[in-house]
Amino acid sequence: MTNELKTITIQDKTCHIYQSTDQRSMESSRRLPVFYWGIGKNDRASVEAVISALPSVGFILAAYESDNWNDDFSPWAAPAVFGKEAFGGRADVTRKWLTQYCIPYVEADVSEIARFSVGYSLAGLFGLWVYCECAGFAGAVSCSGSLWYDGWLDYVRQKAAESGGDENRYLYLSLGDREEKTKNRRMAAVGDNTRKVYTMLCENQKNVNGVLEWNQGGHFSETDQRVAKGLHWILKHYDV
Repeated sequence: MTNELKTITIQDKTCHIYQSTDQRSMESSRRLPVFYWGIGKNDRASVEAVISALPSVGFILAAYESDNWNDDFSPWAAPAVFGKEAFGGRADVTRKWLTQYCIPYVEADVSEIARFSVGYSLAGLFGLWVYCECAGFAGAVSCSGSLWYDGWLDYVRQKAAESGGDENRYLYLSLGDREEKTKNRRMAAVGDNTRKVYTMLCENQKNVNGVLEWNQGGHFSETDQRVAKGLHWILKHYDV
């Protein structure tokens, strides 16, 4: 197996790209899983930690850095949760960068792929939003996603009603068992909202293989391990 992690700039964004290949993957007709993971600035160490925890199978991981977390991953504007740092609602700009620049670069030499969006916290919300917005994604990994976000349930309800198609899809959602136990009323909704999103996008949809996994701890517990578990679940259950 050959492994390589390289850091490059794609249209003014830093992106860490890892490709793992083995002989079985090269000989198989199985589409190559490609993960697009939104991360914080200067967070290559998390990418390395996640890669080290994954099995030796064929896949591509492209982890792209955010310059402004609250703006880059929020689908629409919303007031601040703590302090004065509100959410700018510029996820569409990030999506356009992803689809117009990052994806064509990463997949230039790969003919048969299955594309997955990945994220933690607000980037986990963005990962599900991209999955709902873009037909080209076979699934998503949303770990401790900020599914308490204002207007999120209404958005998912609408998208779930519109969804269709016969292709198999794969969704991994996870949450820490202490995350909904907070005094902040907006964020305390994360547990119920995550359960409802799982029901709407997984249990009520055909051809969706999904799971909602509960981890021990709060929002900042073992973040890299939680992402690795999500990617590992996709690699294990993804079939065609």
